[in-house]
Amino acid sequence: MLDRYVLSSKIQSALGYMAPEFACKTVKITEKCDVYGFGILVLEIVTGKRPVEYMEDDVVVLCDMVRGSLEEGKVEECVDDRLQGKFPAEEAIPVMKLGLICTSQVPSNRPDMAEVVNILELIRWPSESQDELGDFS
Repeated sequence: MLDRYVLSSKIQSALGYMAPEFACKTVKITEKCDVYGFGILVLEIVTGKRPVEYMEDDVVVLCDMVRGSLEEGKVEECVDDRLQGKFPAEEAIPVMKLGLICTSQVPSNRPDMAEVVNILELIRWPSESQDELGDFS
C-alpha cells in the first residue's frame, strides 16, 4: 500500500513538469517540451512552491498563481521568503515572466533554449539592448 502511494506521489510530482502536449498522443515531442519543464523549474525556484499543490479543498497550479500575482502587482507575495534580500529585487519580475513564457500552453509560443539564455543574460546584465527583450508578458 505504501509503495503504491509513493509511486502515485512521484507520478503526480512529475506531471507538474510535463508540457501539456504530452497528453496528446499525436503531438510530436520537441525541445519545446524541455523549455516547458525549464519554465516550471524557474517558477519553482523563485516561489519555493511545487508545480501543483494539492490543498484540502483546492488545487493550486504554480503558473496560474504566478500569473495572478503579476497581474495584481503582488510579486513580493510570490517570491520565496528564503530568497528575500539575496538577489536584486528588480530581477524577480522578468524572471517570473520568463518562466511564464516558457510554460505557454502553445509550444510555438515558447522560446527555444538559446533565446532563454539571451533573455537571462539581458535580465542579469541589462544594457541598451534591453529593448530587444521587449514586454514578454
